[in-house]
Amino acid sequence: MLSRRQLVVTGCLVFLPFLIWQFVALNEQYSLAGGSFKLWPSTICSAILPAQEDKLVVPQKRHRVAVASIFGFHFDTYLPVVWTLERVMGRSPTGGTVEVYAPDEFGFEFQKIVDTLGLYHGEVKHSDELIGAINSNMGDGGIDMVVLGTCEFDLRDGGPWPEALLAAWDARDAAHKFQLVCLVHNVRDQGWQHWITQWSQRNAIRILPISEHVAAAFKRSFLINADSPNATIRAAGYEYIPVDVHVPVLDIPVAVDHSPSRILSDVVIQGSFATDRRDYLEIFSELKESLARWLEIPHELKNMVFVHTGLSYPDFYKLMSEMDICVPAFFGDHSYYEDQASSTFAMAVECNVPILVTERMRKSYAYVDDDRAVVTRPAAMREIEALRALRSRDTSYFLNRTGIPMDSHTARAAAHMLRLGWVRSEEESRGFKQEIWKANDRVVERLLRDL
Repeated sequence: MLSRRQLVVTGCLVFLPFLIWQFVALNEQYSLAGGSFKLWPSTICSAILPAQEDKLVVPQKRHRVAVASIFGFHFDTYLPVVWTLERVMGRSPTGGTVEVYAPDEFGFEFQKIVDTLGLYHGEVKHSDELIGAINSNMGDGGIDMVVLGTCEFDLRDGGPWPEALLAAWDARDAAHKFQLVCLVHNVRDQGWQHWITQWSQRNAIRILPISEHVAAAFKRSFLINADSPNATIRAAGYEYIPVDVHVPVLDIPVAVDHSPSRILSDVVIQGSFATDRRDYLEIFSELKESLARWLEIPHELKNMVFVHTGLSYPDFYKLMSEMDICVPAFFGDHSYYEDQASSTFAMAVECNVPILVTERMRKSYAYVDDDRAVVTRPAAMREIEALRALRSRDTSYFLNRTGIPMDSHTARAAAHMLRLGWVRSEEESRGFKQEIWKANDRVVERLLRDL
């Protein structure tokens, strides 16, 4: 079963003479219902954006959109979609409305973020009211698009919506069918995916991941299903299901603007505390080894760690925005590169914190494949080695320790990392986010026009 994402934001600070190490965690682990299946090698899948003539010729077909979830979290993922919908329909000649359905009030003071940023200007209705609202008007002016905030949870068997949504769709005449849009996070969470067949048979479903590599994974799985030996699945038209990407980056006010001469001091790992998700053990080992050359340290790093629990969203964003750089610290298997989206990248981007990445990460999370958003280390250089080099502005320790020649590709990549540095100006970060928002706008224009 999909685990309840713990929106208890936990921070740990390690105070050291040359490094302040901070951890901010959101539990983003998903259970994998059913067995995993082999996927083809990962490919980049960016949203196909409509041409200018498409926007002029193809009229807006969806005008009343319900964004809903029975999952008590992930509102930081689906409220950005609401924000984009309101923005796009607000400037459309034909207009439109958005309504939000949630199981409870937004936790951890996220309503303050909603109000401050103007993410949604209507009343948040209870998720129990969704089906009634859909069925109350099955003609003109009725809900004509339903966006589910976490389909891995919202379409689970035994929940209130899978059968009721299909029945509501079937009850309408051909001219007033609604479109179902599924926000998704993890292709390997398959407990709900058999419902895709019935929606695809009706040509009424779209998939909306939060990162390109998850979009690519769904496209690969759909091509496999399209060639299924099961005649029913094969006839469902899986290869024609539209898959777009909406990146959940908000316009978080950021007061910190680092000087180019600042010495790197504050580092954050944002993510689950589970050691099978984040490579904490290796990070700690390398950090202790690095620190041992500078000062005498305690036997346990926990003696230098201060834990912050239960942070509100405003406090979480404030803490994140004060960091110098973010370390994803992915561990072990390939899930975060191929199957599942991590919130780390979007949260770092919206807080103007550059992310320490490899080329592999840049190509998986293609929306951050930009030097304004990331600091790229050669894969041979571990995170702590990269942080040490960025702080000291010197790669000699890394090259001497590993025996990598000065004229190698790796050495040149490390030198290039230092030339670019880690400081990104407010103008660079702002310009980068504006491009993401424009891309999100074009994706929503596709949704509203059934493109």
